[in-house]
Amino acid sequence: MDKPEVEPASAQGAPDPGLEGVVPFRFGCQRSGRCCTFGEGHVWLEDGEIEALATTLAMEPAAFATRHVRQVPDPKSGHLRTSLRDDQGRCVLLEGTRECTVYEQRPVHCRTFPYWPSVLGDASGFENARAVCPGIAVVVPGDLRERAFAELEALYAELEVELNDLSPRCEMSGLCCRFEEADHELYATGLETDFTADRHPHAPEPEAEGRCPYHVAGRCQAREGRPLGCRTYYCDDSKRDELEALHESYLARVRKLESGLGYPASYGLFPAMAGARGIGREGGGA
Repeated sequence: MDKPEVEPASAQGAPDPGLEGVVPFRFGCQRSGRCCTFGEGHVWLEDGEIEALATTLAMEPAAFATRHVRQVPDPKSGHLRTSLRDDQGRCVLLEGTRECTVYEQRPVHCRTFPYWPSVLGDASGFENARAVCPGIAVVVPGDLRERAFAELEALYAELEVELNDLSPRCEMSGLCCRFEEADHELYATGLETDFTADRHPHAPEPEAEGRCPYHVAGRCQAREGRPLGCRTYYCDDSKRDELEALHESYLARVRKLESGLGYPASYGLFPAMAGARGIGREGGGA
């Protein structure tokens, strides 16, 4: 991992710098914690960051440095630099699977991921970052998008026929969109998210953290383009097994569609993936 030189677009109030990369992309952090399990990489610390991190953890800077900091050679220059320690490839400041204990005061190196020169300017570096981070959304050429969207629509039409035959009960409560109440998470592929964002490019900011931005006043504002996970989720417990089997079957077909067309494959939490495409940010899409 090299030293970042670009502030995130959200910090700059400027267009997403990922769009200028060797592989154009958009980014929306999913708080997955995967960038914090950095293997053989380093999280470089700048002047003053040890003190800020120590204050966040209610530690003395010297004690923080002894416990969490090391001096290692920069792979590029060979000069010694200050880096956070890691524990078998995990940042020592990561709690559980994905909670950063210093998130509000995290180092600049963390804040600027994935807008690093090694990601913006090198295709292999970009692919390495995309393999780690589910919040990176590749900008797909228009002709490929249209072919993929047409085939996805046809697949959704087949699904609707099967759902009509199954006739699960929908209570129209909107609970399925209020993830924190329903105690579930909505995942989607990159293709599905691109399709939703294309069909419904504008949405307000989410009503609650982590909630779908298309859920407004108890109703879905994106039913035409909603992803597979929405289409197969019903409150009807009597049909749960059949619905889960249907979902897995069609998810496999979506992934086969992506593979067959060469569509960039990704899979993650739908609200964050939509956010990576500008949906639900200041009232609209990118």
